[in-house]
Amino acid sequence: MWHFLAKNKQVAAMLGLLAVAALVVIGMTTRSTSYAVVEPALAETEDVSEDAHIFSTHTLPADNCFMPSIGNGHIATNIFSDTVYMNGLYNGHRGESHRARIPNWVNIRLNSTLTHFPYSPVYSLDTRDGVFKVTVDRDRSVVTQRIYAHRYYTRAIVNQIQVVAKPFDPNFIHHEIWIALKFMPGPDSDDIKFKSPVPEVLEGRTVWGACGQTKESEDPEYQPSLIDVCAYWTSVPDHLVVPQHGSRVFTFVMTVDKNQTVARREFIKILQEDGEELYDKHVEQWQRLYAQSGMEVEGNLKLAKIVNGIWYYFLSSLPSEESYQPLGRYYGLSPTGLARGGTFEDYEGHNLWDTEMWMFPSILMLYPQYANKLLQYRLDMAYVAGNLAKITGNKGYRFPWESAYTGSEVTQPCCPEVAEFEQHISGCISFAARQYLSTTRDENWLKHGGCSIVTNIADFWASRAVINYTTGLYHIDNVMGPDEDHSNVSNSVFTNVVAGYSLYLAQYVACLCKDYYMAKKPDHWADIAWSLVLPYDEVLDYHPQFSGYTRGEPIKQADAVLLGFPLQYPMNISTRANDLSYYESVTRGNGPAMTWSMHTIGQLRLEDNLHAAILFNKSFEGYVREPFKIWSELRRPRVGAVNFFTGMGGFLQTLMFGYAGLSIHLDRLELHKPQLPPEATRFKIKGIKYLGSNLTLDVNLAGTTVTVVSVDPEWPLVMYNGKYNVTLVPGLTVTLSGSGPFTITTTPWKHCSLPADKIGENYLRPIRV
Repeated sequence: MWHFLAKNKQVAAMLGLLAVAALVVIGMTTRSTSYAVVEPALAETEDVSEDAHIFSTHTLPADNCFMPSIGNGHIATNIFSDTVYMNGLYNGHRGESHRARIPNWVNIRLNSTLTHFPYSPVYSLDTRDGVFKVTVDRDRSVVTQRIYAHRYYTRAIVNQIQVVAKPFDPNFIHHEIWIALKFMPGPDSDDIKFKSPVPEVLEGRTVWGACGQTKESEDPEYQPSLIDVCAYWTSVPDHLVVPQHGSRVFTFVMTVDKNQTVARREFIKILQEDGEELYDKHVEQWQRLYAQSGMEVEGNLKLAKIVNGIWYYFLSSLPSEESYQPLGRYYGLSPTGLARGGTFEDYEGHNLWDTEMWMFPSILMLYPQYANKLLQYRLDMAYVAGNLAKITGNKGYRFPWESAYTGSEVTQPCCPEVAEFEQHISGCISFAARQYLSTTRDENWLKHGGCSIVTNIADFWASRAVINYTTGLYHIDNVMGPDEDHSNVSNSVFTNVVAGYSLYLAQYVACLCKDYYMAKKPDHWADIAWSLVLPYDEVLDYHPQFSGYTRGEPIKQADAVLLGFPLQYPMNISTRANDLSYYESVTRGNGPAMTWSMHTIGQLRLEDNLHAAILFNKSFEGYVREPFKIWSELRRPRVGAVNFFTGMGGFLQTLMFGYAGLSIHLDRLELHKPQLPPEATRFKIKGIKYLGSNLTLDVNLAGTTVTVVSVDPEWPLVMYNGKYNVTLVPGLTVTLSGSGPFTITTTPWKHCSLPADKIGENYLRPIRV
């Protein structure tokens, strides 16, 4: 055979191509959070800025997928991309549903005569002001291009060219400055059937408008009609002409909305704005956002930039708090944000457990109003989850593994096993609700759907659990835990614990809601939770990942170790250490970044700081791509999904709940030995929100303090600082003494007993008064 191939090189080449194709097909048939996409060996460009909030380079990434994004929660795009995506705009039937592509009618680039030799442009992402800039310093002028999704005029993407003339020679023949442009909106959309664009003159400018509809409903049962889309945009000339004095700003804009009147009104308003005032209004909204909260790192510029980049990308996909026109329904955070979602590789803009378990916790601590928005998406789709439970023979709410516009199951046809077995997502949503109630005590949320969603998720788990009369324990069979290398297992330890927490939370919430919501037999939920199977090996003192797990089998990602964090399930220190040590040894190397974030937190809680530092570096090195701090799902040279919000969320949790030591509980907020991240000299988290209070945690070489900015009088706070209890009042700074844990507590909530939060017991649950 080898001699034949050597003599027939064309045949050999063809067989080689077929083999490669076969491997690609095999890799793509496993839909989870890992795609077998291999990145060419391209050198990454350098970030030359010394400002922690600005990422600058002289050379753009060779791979366009590592370009940064701009967005405002309603609309988003990647820089110099011909595609715009809009919140809640999807096309495709069920598993083919994906974000619908809108041509980028404001995608303008400076002509290559400005961006090549002899000029050396600077490309910068300013995370503080929420803008991407291209600056070209020429002999007679400085040209600055500013591209941003407006934070106040939220239907708009703006592309501005600012030309500032330099002092000139009056004897120079040509007294005008010419700026050549390239307009690249891309091809017609395959997702939206737009009518032919119609020109008109508005505010003295020639503009265009087009309306259309998506081509395919996601699910006719829940979406009987197609979605309307309307866009307006300014004409783009092939060049600009500026007199050789002063300065001028040219503004090009595109607005998009499902409502034509909304898109048109906003478009006209922007045309009436002065270019600089338009820009200033955008920056002002970003400054207000950062004034509320933030994470500041000193002494480690690389880490500071990564952190600032994450918050910028998160906030770019979250809705504005103030806008020119009212915002519509929000459709949640997907694993690659609002600027991506048109393809299989970036999860088509769907919502998975990634939102609640990986992104939600850090957002909750600093921006609880956005945590509320994320939970509201689940509330809006709860009736669909109720129907899914009925279809599958269960009670309550069963949330689909992937959801988008309608809330129905939209997992790709390639991967039915994840849709069928990864039912832990319902428990993850309940766990997010648990954290939200722990930090906000939001009675209004309970009254407007919270009571219902928590108790209905408990009903689902109660209907899934089957008692074994021999052991007296309840089993949950036919599931898949976070480790997607093992499907259709029994008693996934992660699934059983989040199910148990869901059942216990419903019992607690039934008490909180009793004045306005009736729950039937809430103690029965707790009885089932008490006796759920908890896989545990007494000899090896660790938690097998599921019943029947064979020790030594490789796993894809963090699963059983999640019991220690974020679930904080009570266990012996030795058990926690054994879980971390064992599963670190069997986790495959090409898994996603957030696995090592959770291992880092675990090692910090065990006070093995050296091992924690090694794992901390492992959680981001190889995943963060320069110069714009774009996260890939997989470690280089592999890529996976881009820009991977899930990995970012895990990394933020390492800082928030690992190094800062925060820990959320139903009756308290704890701090466990706050310490500096590697190579940092100061780590400050401002705007920590707890029960209406606003706190700042400051960790530096001299020690750790908590400063009180404000306190809600409804929930007076007392803090144990390591020596004695301190009543927190505005303006007070508390110095922490020792390693903690330091606790912040308040008065009980309605005198409702806290849940037992314990599973695996085969005797009757003690009655708690």
